Amino acid sequence: MAFEWRTKRKATFLSLFLLIVLIPVVFVFYSFLPVPSCTDGKLNQQEEQIDCGGPNCASCLSEQPDDLVILWSRYFEVRPGVYDVAALVENVNLTLGSLSLPFVFELYDDHDSRIVAHRGSTYALPNKQFLIFSANVGTGIRKPVRMNFRLDSFTWERLEEQTLPLIVSRTERLFDIDRPRLIATLTNSALHDITQVDVAVVVSDSSNNAIAVGEVRLDEVRDSSTADAAFTWPHPFSGTPDHVQFFVRQKP
Repeated sequence: MAFEWRTKRKATFLSLFLLIVLIPVVFVFYSFLPVPSCTDGKLNQQEEQIDCGGPNCASCLSEQPDDLVILWSRYFEVRPGVYDVAALVENVNLTLGSLSLPFVFELYDDHDSRIVAHRGSTYALPNKQFLIFSANVGTGIRKPVRMNFRLDSFTWERLEEQTLPLIVSRTERLFDIDRPRLIATLTNSALHDITQVDVAVVVSDSSNNAIAVGEVRLDEVRDSSTADAAFTWPHPFSGTPDHVQFFVRQKP
């Protein structure tokens, strides 16, 4: 009987010891496992296909989307060591877009050494051209001679084509001054307010080369009313401005 009691006590102590040791080990093991997501390239979390369908991810697409088209990308000196960067992108898909579109601007010096990688995120609406713009990217004492722009991986989503009751009804162009200025008046023809309006502009020369870019966000354009989007640049343009193009969209 004493032998059996000692055996049971040893077994109990051993079980407790294993529990004390194994619980933290199991916890640490599972804490380092990657959390399933809709962008991990794996079929998990009840997805219908890899990274789509199921209760957590966007619906799977029945059609193959056309790639986003990068029409051009350029950088513009604001002052020594500071640059604005921009890329004009087109989404030709009629019903597909993305609410989270990551991008990277990379500036390189004359030794082909990367100076800076500027990352950000925007959105792509169906059947639209849009300007991706970032202001005041610092390069320090190094001067860029070229730029690389790319879009990182993203998830296509089914979205409705956006048709806004907004037009640029008037522009005031003060280009022949030391600090060029442009004011665009937007008119809202709807009977409701429109919020979170992104207004981008490209100023081009007669050869259709972009010589200046800008973007502002209007918090609100009241119903049956107007609002001004003002753009300023710190020094004269590098070329002769010939025409301007606006890109107006509403943040979903």
